Amino acid sequence: MIFAKSSIMCVGANCVRPLRAIPYGIKNHQRGLYFMIEFLAKTFSPIQLIGYAGMLCALISYQCKKNRSYFLFQMGCGIAFTLQFALLGSFAGMLLNIFSVLRGIIFALGERCKKIVYLLIMEVCFAASSLISVFIFDEVIWIALLLFIAQAGGTLAMWTRDGKIIRRAQLFLISPLWIVNNVYYFSVGGILCEVFNMLSVIVSFIRFRKTGYDKG
Repeated sequence: MIFAKSSIMCVGANCVRPLRAIPYGIKNHQRGLYFMIEFLAKTFSPIQLIGYAGMLCALISYQCKKNRSYFLFQMGCGIAFTLQFALLGSFAGMLLNIFSVLRGIIFALGERCKKIVYLLIMEVCFAASSLISVFIFDEVIWIALLLFIAQAGGTLAMWTRDGKIIRRAQLFLISPLWIVNNVYYFSVGGILCEVFNMLSVIVSFIRFRKTGYDKG
């Protein structure tokens, strides 16, 4: 059977064929349905479903008034995206998310982990993750650098235990930088997650503008 040539789409370091070649025999009015089916299959592929699970955890976290609950849901988000980025080949994202999970555990412990040494350990781990991703896994340098800035800055914000500072960091620093990575590696779930993260933060500002945020 003779097939039409399909275009190759390059997103970052990944060159993929977004849709399978369409047989010449398919009529024009059937091609729209064919593309729709292919698009839905890719949008709801197992890899993307993992990202959607992480997205759900992130959205719930920003509606939690208590920081302990916030950190726990963020930990769940980190686990989901660690797996997804490993499958996508985003090794900086994978490694930084692994330590984000550990960070969530440390912050969830509250008063027992408030010594400055814990903050230093976390920042060193994020720096080491970025270096490992570049020199061992051949991650793109500027991607690794952007993600390090996002995680290091986010960790400093979380260390304050101030809900308003944490959410501002998410809105203006963390999410924008992670969107760059997610577009580069064509992570639909990751892109949507960060967009909804920012919207969720805005909603939380409205919800808690009178009562304030928990600082425990």
